[in-house]
Amino acid sequence: MKRLHLFAVLLWFGAVFPPAQAAAPSYDDLRADPDALPMQPVWQLRPVDPDAPPWEDVFAFTLGMAPELAARSRWLSLNPGDSAERSPALFDTFEGRALFLAPAARSFCDGRWRVVRLERIGINAVLQPEFKVWLVERGPDGAQRVTQAYGRVDAQGRWAVPPKTCAGEDTVSADAPAALSYPMAGEPAPAESGLQVETVLGQPGLRDAQGRWRTPAPVRDIATAQWMRGRQEPVPAGSNALGLIDVQGRTVIPFLFSELPDAAGPRRIRLCTAAGQDRRLSADTPRACRWQRLRGGATGTPPRPVQDPDSGRWGYQDASGRWAIAPQFQQARAFRHGYAVVSGPYPQQWRPPGWQDSRPILRSIQRSGRHWVAEAMVRNASTGGQWALRYGVLNDAGQWLAPMPEYVFHIAVLVPPGGRSGYYAELLAQHLPRLLGREVQVDYVPQATQDDYRRLMTQGGTATALLAALRLPRGGIAGVHKGPDIDQLMHALRPVALLASQPQVLAIDSAQADALGIADIDDLLAYARAHPGALRIATGDDGWTGHLAFGQFRALSGVDVQRVVVAGMYPDSDVITKQRAAQLLFAPVNGVATAVRRGQLRVLGTAAEPAHPQRFDGAVWPALASNPALAGFTAYDRFSLWAPENSQAASNRTLQEAVAQVLALPSVQKQLQDLQVVAGGGSPEELLALENEERRRWERALSLPAPAAPPSP
Repeated sequence: MKRLHLFAVLLWFGAVFPPAQAAAPSYDDLRADPDALPMQPVWQLRPVDPDAPPWEDVFAFTLGMAPELAARSRWLSLNPGDSAERSPALFDTFEGRALFLAPAARSFCDGRWRVVRLERIGINAVLQPEFKVWLVERGPDGAQRVTQAYGRVDAQGRWAVPPKTCAGEDTVSADAPAALSYPMAGEPAPAESGLQVETVLGQPGLRDAQGRWRTPAPVRDIATAQWMRGRQEPVPAGSNALGLIDVQGRTVIPFLFSELPDAAGPRRIRLCTAAGQDRRLSADTPRACRWQRLRGGATGTPPRPVQDPDSGRWGYQDASGRWAIAPQFQQARAFRHGYAVVSGPYPQQWRPPGWQDSRPILRSIQRSGRHWVAEAMVRNASTGGQWALRYGVLNDAGQWLAPMPEYVFHIAVLVPPGGRSGYYAELLAQHLPRLLGREVQVDYVPQATQDDYRRLMTQGGTATALLAALRLPRGGIAGVHKGPDIDQLMHALRPVALLASQPQVLAIDSAQADALGIADIDDLLAYARAHPGALRIATGDDGWTGHLAFGQFRALSGVDVQRVVVAGMYPDSDVITKQRAAQLLFAPVNGVATAVRRGQLRVLGTAAEPAHPQRFDGAVWPALASNPALAGFTAYDRFSLWAPENSQAASNRTLQEAVAQVLALPSVQKQLQDLQVVAGGGSPEELLALENEERRRWERALSLPAPAAPPSP
């Protein structure tokens, strides 16, 4: 397939990147440098391997609400923890989606307030979320200060109650009665499920209708079950518990129990543990008991318990009064059937045989919407090696959901580095990660085939492809724009936003201007009317913006000038300053800037709208449209964003909001102004309206027959 030269295109496609591992910044970091904090990555909850789930990722959250509220609210506030880089999110337990602060809500009050970090999300007593955010305020003098505040969002992640008023005052306190009611989706009753919660030896689990465990199967060994029960409410260091030893002093039953009977026979002992999910134990707490088989035992005269007067500890002495088992226990009973119940320090470092610390110890499971919320004690790298309370989420298929990072955007520029497309791609890649919570990478791909276009325009999906065409309308104008037959594919794209508009300028050779007495646009029009066909204006190939500018110039002014076609998008200044192929040219600012500074070219006007005058080296260039003869004249290179045919409108809107945020940044505005570029960022509907307007401009530009032009140089 031949290379497509017709369109310079920005192509966005996705790939999964691992989550960042760097330590989360502190509030002191923010105060030290208000612009230095990266926005936390956002994520989606996705099913993971049910046979080997990544427990560290599944149990990744603290719950920003009282656990008993989970059954009544459709919103779970999932906070990844103080040391996590992931952004907190609301999880809609009915729709199964994670809700983050919308890109449009990252700033408010016309940019006075900027949200740089989302600290946590809570759910209040009336089941409405509240967001705690870190804010940067930019004052009228440009100075910045930082603060923290609370706000409320709607079901789209936009501010329903902003954290600050535009006057800089705190909004209503998060807990005040006046703040309790605001627009938010309702809280319907939990949906029916084919899964049921069952508790075995104090361990909750989920079973399906076939009796299969969808959560870790509860253990049957009652000593292990008792240890897991103790871990649900971690036993304080220094606590004592009961265990069983043999006559050699070897531990037979670990020191885990608060109550323990003597061995009831040579081969067994009855062990009991709390049976329900209620962790507040009392005399009414149900108990589950089982007989534990014992191996071995001893015959003969066992040693007797004796308290050491020096240490106060208990041990065992033989008939001659020698210590058979050294004093080490808080309490000690007499041996029975070769075993003795003793009291000693709770074994904080003990683990059941074969136990893996990555496994969660479930405390409770409850229904929320169409999902299940599991509360567990976990101990892994994410908790710093300490036991900590975390929460996980399951769907009705019994699949654990883990937070997976959003797809990374790769901006692929289908021309070599150094051009305008690459510049805008790098600009977006610099700023979009803060707003989207995704990595953005620029790839330069100077080769593209028609098959590439077909695949990307129709199959790119929401997270895999986005195109930015250099000009409008998409697919061009029949009979003018020449190239591969991709027009139908171009029209299948969905609008996202206008990115930038760069106007053409009309420049004249300075020596020719002096010789012909042309100092401004009025002089040019007067000379052209007095000398029909005498002036030549150079432009790029048919279909590029210079062609549009030339056609409009003739159609609106009615003057007879000739067009000189130069190969490429726009002519080089040498075409008129050295080759003398024409007296004037249409080109973007970057095509004439060097020659203007050298005094070789003089700009008579720009093809910009009068509302956006162009400034160059301190001078204001007049808009051609400000002349009555050229009213309505504009000609811009349009850089616009389009999503693939199978993308989703909601995702495209999120991206449009993020692009608008980037283009509104003062630093970006300054960059674009220096390049004589007008920032876009409008809605998809506005982009479609602009496309129709550009089509009408082309129709007007082509309304007059083209004069015979001299051969191209």
